[in-house]
Amino acid sequence: MGRRRRHFRSDALVLTHDGITHLELPGITVPTLNQQIIAFHQALATASTGASTALRRAAQDDMTSVLEWLWDNAAGPVLDLLDHHRRPSAEADWPRVWWVPGGALGLLPLHAAGHHTDPADDACRRTVMDRVVSSYTPTVRALRHARRTSGGRVVSPDALARGLIVAMPTTPGVPGLGRLPYVAAEVELLRRHLPGAVLLREPDPTKPDVPATDLPTKAAVLRHLPDCPIAHFACHGASHPADPSRSLLLLHDHASDPFTVAGLAPVRLDHAQLAYLSACRTASVSNAELLEESIHLTSAFQLAGFPHVVGTLWEIRDQTAAAVADAFYAHLRTPTGALDTGRSAWALHQAVRDLRDGHDLPGTLDRAKVPFLWAAYLHTGA
Repeated sequence: MGRRRRHFRSDALVLTHDGITHLELPGITVPTLNQQIIAFHQALATASTGASTALRRAAQDDMTSVLEWLWDNAAGPVLDLLDHHRRPSAEADWPRVWWVPGGALGLLPLHAAGHHTDPADDACRRTVMDRVVSSYTPTVRALRHARRTSGGRVVSPDALARGLIVAMPTTPGVPGLGRLPYVAAEVELLRRHLPGAVLLREPDPTKPDVPATDLPTKAAVLRHLPDCPIAHFACHGASHPADPSRSLLLLHDHASDPFTVAGLAPVRLDHAQLAYLSACRTASVSNAELLEESIHLTSAFQLAGFPHVVGTLWEIRDQTAAAVADAFYAHLRTPTGALDTGRSAWALHQAVRDLRDGHDLPGTLDRAKVPFLWAAYLHTGA
């Protein structure tokens, strides 16, 4: 008997109001996808180290090339199928797309795919960011759960008094105290947007005058979270390579009582609306064998009850993190000045586009060619 040849191909399953369809993606083969993943993550490693300027510039070029390939072979065909061919003219017209990447494709940032060096004034600019507002969800069921819990989106001034800011400008037990010099600036910006929020801040080790009850410990965070509509974390994050449930945010007592993905499971969050994780690698899964599980800090906050979560795929720069957070909360405001967490995906989308296009910080750097700075940010949830 002859042996039957097995044929594999890649398809996108597209779920819309009109039903489910599929789209063959002939450019997504296992060897080609693996090559692009390796190239992207090697470039990412170089861009985030103290390599020479020439090497870092070459790494950014490599990342840009992968994002263009990702547009040509995955994101672009999907948006064409959905008839998203140009930049919308008004905020209300921007369509939403939820990405549910399967397998190894989850190691690349679909929301950042595109030819970002196309002219900025081109209404048909070939990028995801210039045509749709992107979100992620681990599963369709998780998205349905997030939508069911996203009621009461406008946050009143009284509710902000129950918000939470967790700030770690230094981290005990980390080399060099893990200093994040711009966390202090981020906190000041946050206090303007969330004036009534509770602040848990790691004290200056040279001025240990913060009461123990105000320390950003795991117990203190878990005590406040159930009553918080908005929780903002400005700290270090760590992704566990073998067991994603052990990925954590590094709080004051991370060495003795770590604040992990698993630790969120028993918490009841009836008032939760938005969690902003201004930390590194909070949406990262580094073990390819566990990609289908989509277990990381960002998805854990969503499944625990926060219908909107902002996270990151890789290391983010301290100064950039403060600028993006400030722009995010500014875009979260309605014309009347209230904070509407239902605008979270739009607000992050606009903040990151501002960063890419150079609208947030002074300087002449063409940030469209530096995806390391802006492509890490993503929205998960409703």
